[in-house]
Amino acid sequence: MIRPFYWELFSKKLREKIDRLRYVGFFHAKMAEEKEMRLVQGKVGRLCFYWLVDESDGVIADAKFQAFGPIGLIGAAEVASDLVLRKNYDQASRLTADLIDQHVRDRKDTPAFPKECDPYLNQVLSAIDLAVQQCLDIPFAATYDMTPIENDFGEIPGGIPGWEEFSHEHKKKIIEEVIDKEIRPYIELDAGGVQLVSLNEDKEVVISYEGSCTTCHSSTGSTLSAIQNILKSRVHPSLFVTPQL
Repeated sequence: MIRPFYWELFSKKLREKIDRLRYVGFFHAKMAEEKEMRLVQGKVGRLCFYWLVDESDGVIADAKFQAFGPIGLIGAAEVASDLVLRKNYDQASRLTADLIDQHVRDRKDTPAFPKECDPYLNQVLSAIDLAVQQCLDIPFAATYDMTPIENDFGEIPGGIPGWEEFSHEHKKKIIEEVIDKEIRPYIELDAGGVQLVSLNEDKEVVISYEGSCTTCHSSTGSTLSAIQNILKSRVHPSLFVTPQL
């Protein structure tokens, strides 16, 4: 692949994904028939997604893509394929350019894709939308496991410097910012929401769930644990999270 001038502006994680592409390829009708899956294609320009969708629950069991064009387009298609895999098509329909970018950032405040790649991200979303339209007759569960929230940004050893000296309101503002940038986008992918209710004794972070999160069992299990781990690593290790019942 010919690397463009903005190659060095990609995040390290994005460059690594482009160098080790996992989802390049395609499925044909016979393969789908053998696996008893529906073959779905979403094609825009020289990009085409191929999904094998389970017709019993709308879950994308496998994903491939073919793209002939700039590396930015290939990278965006690779990341999007990683995000939609093992999600149902309703979840895939909520994918955004910001979530694709956040998934491969090295640092939370530094975009993984430069501005020159905005058209490629939009092309990927358009192709996904076309694929989703071919699945609308497939039923999917009203509640399902939420997208795993990954703590990809590393830890701040000992927490944010000076945390103990911050005012109560300042601490709440920091926690809300981390929730807004690193947690809420993933939960919104699953038609859910999360809000900061209170910070008790500067340690207990009380949150409330919205939407599908209110009936999802992972909201008190794996997702709750992921939220707590992110706040511990990004803000301060003394924090623990309690869902409001």
